[in-house]
Amino acid sequence: MSRTYSRRHYQPSPPVENLPWWKSPLILGSIIAGIGIIGSTLWIEYTTQRVIHIRADDSSDSAEKYSLERQQHCRASIQQYKPGDVAITTAFADRPITTQNISIFNSLSLLGQCNKAQRPIKNQQPGTSLILLLEDVNRLIKKERDRQNYNPVVVTITLQDTEPGPNQPPPDDQRLQELVHQITADQGTIMLMVENPNVNHQLRTVLTEETSAEICSFADISNCVNKAFEIGRKL
Repeated sequence: MSRTYSRRHYQPSPPVENLPWWKSPLILGSIIAGIGIIGSTLWIEYTTQRVIHIRADDSSDSAEKYSLERQQHCRASIQQYKPGDVAITTAFADRPITTQNISIFNSLSLLGQCNKAQRPIKNQQPGTSLILLLEDVNRLIKKERDRQNYNPVVVTITLQDTEPGPNQPPPDDQRLQELVHQITADQGTIMLMVENPNVNHQLRTVLTEETSAEICSFADISNCVNKAFEIGRKL
């Protein structure tokens, strides 16, 4: 018995057209989205207000054990820096000393200095003078203004206690108010991070009318620094 096989005709599938990558909607969409994200990031970076930052740390004998707080202050500050900021570092005890004054280019390169536990200065005489420090802060601001740098000023200070010693100005609330007001009136904001609760309360009372001056505790250094920069960049 013979078998008859029918011949089936198969229609070949049409070839799939390979579009050049620049014509692919998916790839083009991804590229455009990426350019948009990069562009918006660069725009935000470019338009962010640059600031002058003065970071001051209590380096008196009584504050020696607070090296971790000084390191935290350093790291929190550097993480806020943008290229074009000016960073001024001051240590104070019975007197203030400026240890660094630089324009920021690459802030990450500065993080290593935060690991230094040793105090940059030590007391020549007993005491810690906040008034001498604030006088020096105003001097530093004037120096920047003389250089035609009119950017807002952010001042962040760690303070263990105020204990004026020999040849240092005695406690003077009015003088303290005047010095802080000089800073805030010259497009500045100041954040005092205070360990001693009595001094913390006293400063809150004395500076209650200074809306651009705030007092916080050692327990909240990073948040206080972040807030100070947030305020300063909007001035």
